[in-house]
Order: sequence, then structure tokens, then C-alpha cells
Amino acid sequence: MLYKMDLLCIDANVFSVVNIRLDLMNHQLRKSHRRIKRKVEQRFTVTVGPAKISQSRQRLYDQHKARFKGFIHETLDEYLHAGFNHTVFDTQEIGVYDGDRLIGISFFDIGNQSMASLLAMFDAEYQDFSLGIYTMLKEIEYGQTTGRKWYYPGYVLDQPSSFDYKLTLGEMEYYTPSKRWGKFSNLNRKNTVAAKLRRAMQDLQKVLKSENLPYHSWYYPYFSMGYMPLWKDRFLHMPWVLELGHDLDGMCIIGFCAERHAYVLTHIHPCPDEQHFINMEQSREFNDNTIYLSHLMEFGESLSSGDLKNVITQIHAWNQRSDKLPPV
Repeated sequence: MLYKMDLLCIDANVFSVVNIRLDLMNHQLRKSHRRIKRKVEQRFTVTVGPAKISQSRQRLYDQHKARFKGFIHETLDEYLHAGFNHTVFDTQEIGVYDGDRLIGISFFDIGNQSMASLLAMFDAEYQDFSLGIYTMLKEIEYGQTTGRKWYYPGYVLDQPSSFDYKLTLGEMEYYTPSKRWGKFSNLNRKNTVAAKLRRAMQDLQKVLKSENLPYHSWYYPYFSMGYMPLWKDRFLHMPWVLELGHDLDGMCIIGFCAERHAYVLTHIHPCPDEQHFINMEQSREFNDNTIYLSHLMEFGESLSSGDLKNVITQIHAWNQRSDKLPPV
């Protein structure tokens, strides 16, 4: 299964995922990058070859899991193979060794004309050598020497973030909403899906406050489960919702559906068998139960959808229920 996310719910916010790529045919190393390469290659041994799973690689993966955001595969083997014995991808690795000690490694997939960076890890004791950047530079070198045209280092977000180090590699292109590639410098950060969602939710909060309607803001990391074809109508798919309270039908929430460009007022409740759907670890930040809904949530009774004026009217009507309890 391949899955591409358009939104990301981390750092108590919602972001658009901006996929980027580098034109290897016209790329040249910057002076600072040449300096990093010299510093590493003068002291350490560097290898390139097919990806492997080993205790030393798992050790680096275990070190880095604390840095990951979102949902985390328990093991490196699970990350690379997702539980399958075989893979259709040609995955290679770049290893950096201090003597016999593996201190840095990256994994990347190669195709006929392009390559995609997957994961880079390094020993924390060697952080002064910028090994994460180095292995990406070495991947770029591999792509150029083997005649690839495009290097895909993953994604950045539509607001400044810890992912922005990728933009220092060179002049990037980004995948536009019209499904074309354009210069990253032309990215309109105010026009992303997440930017529209954030504005819609901020407008909603302002109106709820002006109407003296209490609410609690929740970010919902499991929203992507609601986009899986088999469960599209079963699971909540909005990454940011406002809880209005509870009644006998469950938690009453309102959120903004980016696909429908509409507010949705509905009941939700925890999925009783979520362990059958979720088999990944979650990053530490998701343990904050004052910010994140940390359970897989199912849709209950739908109350209303539409523009802001319409749903506010429906919220006032819901507030008249005798079994209503305010948000905690």
C-alpha cells in the first residue's frame, strides 16, 4: 500500500504537506556542502550498496525514534518493509563508519530516472559532523553519477518547520495543487489547504466566543484513517475539531471539512476495536491528552453541515438538549 498525505497534524497545529524535488542535471554543490563532505570523508569510511537490516542499523533507528513526529514504526524492518517479505522497491543505503562502528546511515529508493530519500539516521555522539546532511549530499552525488534526473527528498510544510533543512540542499521545485511542478519560490503559503483550514477554524473560534458558546480545541492525529477507502465514512477525517460537549449520543464536535469546504457538526465516539486498525507507535507529543484526541474516533449521528452561519444556528439548537454536558 502506498499512501500520500496532504495534511499533517503535529506540533499542536495543522500543516499542508509540500512535496519537493531537486533537478540533478542542473545541480551544483554549495561551498558549505563541499566543506561538510570533506570533513566527513577525510575521517570516516563511506559505503554505498543495497539496504540491509542489522543490529547496528536498528540501534541508530532506536536512537532516532524520539526525534520522529507523527506515527512511528517500531522497527527499521517494519519501516522499510511494512511487514512484507518482499518489496517492489530498489532500496539502497549509504553508510558512514568510524572504524567498524556504524555512525550514520541513510536509505533511498531508485527508479529509472529518479530517486527518493527515505530516512537518515546518525549516532548522537557524532552530531558535529552533520551526518544527516552529508548522507543526503551523498545520495545526490549517487543520483548524478548514475544519470538520474530527479531527487525527491520528501516534503516540507507550508509554514516554517524543522523539515526546512531540506531546502538548503539546492533550488527546489514543489508539487502544486494543479498537479504540476513549479519553483518553490513561487509557493503561495496563504493558499494551501491547511492555510484555508486554519483560517476557517479561527473564524469559527471567534464566532463561538462572541456567541458565548463554550468549546475545547482538539487536534486529531488519526484523521488520516478517515481517508482510507474502506473506512472513508466510518472514521473522523478532520485533523482539528472543537468539542462543544457531550450528550447521550456521544461527543458533539464541529470541524471544517477541506474537501467539501464546509463546516461539519456531528457526534463522534471512540472506536471500540481500534487496536485492530492501529499498529504503530505514536510520537511523545501525542500523549498530551489536553491537546490531542489520542483515540481512533468514529462518526456518530450527523447534526448539520454547511456555512458558518448555518452551523452556529444548529449549535444553539443542540445547546437546548436536556442531556447536554459542557466540554471539560
